[in-house]
Amino acid sequence: MNRRLVYTIKRPGDKKPTGLALNCHLWHGAFRYFDMEHGHEIPGKVTEDGEDAFTFTSEGYAPGAWRFEKLTIERFRRETYKIVEGGNYIAQVIRSTVDLHEWYRKRYGEAAGLCYPRINSE
Repeated sequence: MNRRLVYTIKRPGDKKPTGLALNCHLWHGAFRYFDMEHGHEIPGKVTEDGEDAFTFTSEGYAPGAWRFEKLTIERFRRETYKIVEGGNYIAQVIRSTVDLHEWYRKRYGEAAGLCYPRINSE
């Protein structure tokens, strides 16, 4: 699990991913993530953790195994663009997975808690 990556979310019963997650991390026994609209905190534990994917077992909302997979530009262009706001535009202008993740961090990073507001030193 990497807080800086963008992951697709597939909850129990979903055949395909239904959304995106940013700033995925554990905090005091709960799993936290930001879905490009608001943050979530769900009790449970990470049961598998790899470089490009992980499984979270929810003990709260939508109990069961949730699958999170690193979003790649290829996957985004193939299917994920259909489920996100402005997906067609993003698919046309972003050229790599690294750039795709950077685009999401720039656009949603502050709301997701990845950026800190500037401190006025005056």
